[in-house]
Amino acid sequence: MENVLLKENEEVLLQGTVTDLTPMGFECNVELDNMNVLRDGSGKFKYLDIEIVLNTHNGDCSVCGGGCVHSVRRVSQQHCKVTVRFKEMEQNGYKLISEHLSPNPVVNLDDVRSERHSKRA
Repeated sequence: MENVLLKENEEVLLQGTVTDLTPMGFECNVELDNMNVLRDGSGKFKYLDIEIVLNTHNGDCSVCGGGCVHSVRRVSQQHCKVTVRFKEMEQNGYKLISEHLSPNPVVNLDDVRSERHSKRA
């Protein structure tokens, strides 16, 4: 399981476990009592700084980016599932997420094509 930190201005608002990760975002379980830290004074969801610890083919690494709460689904009296969508991601962030999700190492197609081209010459 991946761990996630939801932050605002380097202050950790929530720490949790990702239950579903995609290149578009992730889903995590949150206690209903903690939902208020994700909202601003007017009740709107805050823009969040995100840090996810992933296990890639090269070992553990963290991916940082930003995003917003996309949806909240109540799953019990005390818990809900929060879906967060990425709005921005650090360089190579999507590649690291793909490597985490894929059983095979992710390669750059341009590198593979140039390697094939050099072998033919």
